[in-house]
Amino acid sequence: MQILVWLVRIIVVILVVWFAAKNADPVTVRGYLDAEIKAPLVLILLAFFACGLLLGLAASLLQLFRLKREIRNLNRILNRHQAESPAVPGEH
Repeated sequence: MQILVWLVRIIVVILVVWFAAKNADPVTVRGYLDAEIKAPLVLILLAFFACGLLLGLAASLLQLFRLKREIRNLNRILNRHQAESPAVPGEH
């Protein structure tokens, strides 16, 4: 199984390097306020990919923190309920 994982990793790296070599031509990106950036296309694509990755990660972290807060509140309610109800003999 490890050989298959490494084979897939090697193929992905080869494809990324091939893609970068094919897209090394310089491009000009024009933004707001007459700003211009000249860089290889692959760097521009990588920068936008990284920005999207960071935005997705931020959205995931917000959801994760929300779910952890809900779990903490539910555990608090459960502990309060268990403390208020008398234990029934014979039940675990």
